[in-house]
Amino acid sequence: MDGNARMSENEKGGENKDRNSGRCPETMELVKTEEKEDVVDTIEESISVAQCISSLTKIQQSDMDGFPFRKAKNMNIGIMSQKIVQIDVDPNAENYNMNHKRRGVALIFNNAYFNKMPNREGSEKDCKDLAQSLRNLDFEVRIYEDLILEMILETLQKTSAEDHTDADCLIVTVMSHGNSNMLYSANSVYSADILWTPFTADQCTTLAGKPKLFFIQACRGKQLDDGVFVQQVSYSDVTDSKTTNFYSIPMFSDIMMAYSSQDGFCSWRNPDNGSWFIQAICEEFNIHGRTLDLLTMMTFVNRRVAINYQSFVPGEKSFHKKKQIPTIVSMLTRIVRFPKKSILHSKPMIDSATEENKTSNIEKKTYGTKPC
Repeated sequence: MDGNARMSENEKGGENKDRNSGRCPETMELVKTEEKEDVVDTIEESISVAQCISSLTKIQQSDMDGFPFRKAKNMNIGIMSQKIVQIDVDPNAENYNMNHKRRGVALIFNNAYFNKMPNREGSEKDCKDLAQSLRNLDFEVRIYEDLILEMILETLQKTSAEDHTDADCLIVTVMSHGNSNMLYSANSVYSADILWTPFTADQCTTLAGKPKLFFIQACRGKQLDDGVFVQQVSYSDVTDSKTTNFYSIPMFSDIMMAYSSQDGFCSWRNPDNGSWFIQAICEEFNIHGRTLDLLTMMTFVNRRVAINYQSFVPGEKSFHKKKQIPTIVSMLTRIVRFPKKSILHSKPMIDSATEENKTSNIEKKTYGTKPC
């Protein structure tokens, strides 16, 4: 599994002490009856949502997802001071522009060795296979192994600061141990949010309007999916007989950014063959990378992981015959395809051996043992 069975649960955050931050409809009615602005402010501060809960059910209003607030005197305040970003795709285009000179950068952060957690055997195969699959789709692959948190942050920031004007998109992949929304570097734990924060449209303007794809292979909790047996029934029109086919699917399948499992559940990895999720991605990209769109391929990745894989740990009954279903969270606005580049690089696309990566190989002696 890609999680530490001994890791402690996240400490629960304290309750929010400020219970007067919201306003109920009664407050709004009182505001309407007041004429002086200073009196309005006093009333707004004196009534909380908690005090008005009982009255909410008595108020008959049309359905809406917010209470009316006073409009700002100047609705254009701040707009002229905002950063204007240029993009090269029509607002109504159904497909992203994937015809730039470069496909784009693909970062792979592979953490296989840790100080206080089990090594992730099989991750080296995942890293090698994924890198080749992405190169086949014309990506410039950069591999970083066993980085400490500070170096991960520095690498993300440096990549964000690059000029991606002539690139189609960006891919960031992380393979490590994890928990719900948390990932492990060689020396620390960090929130998954830091992966995409440097690449938002306001932070990385040359990637604005372009797809930014994140693949995360890590546990998201300790729960295990027992799966459920389903029966496929097909009938013959000629003989009126039926054929049955039994197989196992996860309990949470068929319910729809790309995580190796749903939140709260373990991710599985074979020490020899690699992780289910990354291997399924490589298979789909190798077969359909030029013909199908990304979300269709990721749906097929879900199917591969859900049906083709099942844990085999006969010596530990609690981990035996378990299933897994990846999770796709899409905020894409257009279709992503990977057509073959007509103009190839004059230099071969090889793994980038940056100073960070060189340093990480030295750090491996500190943060984990060598593979057997």
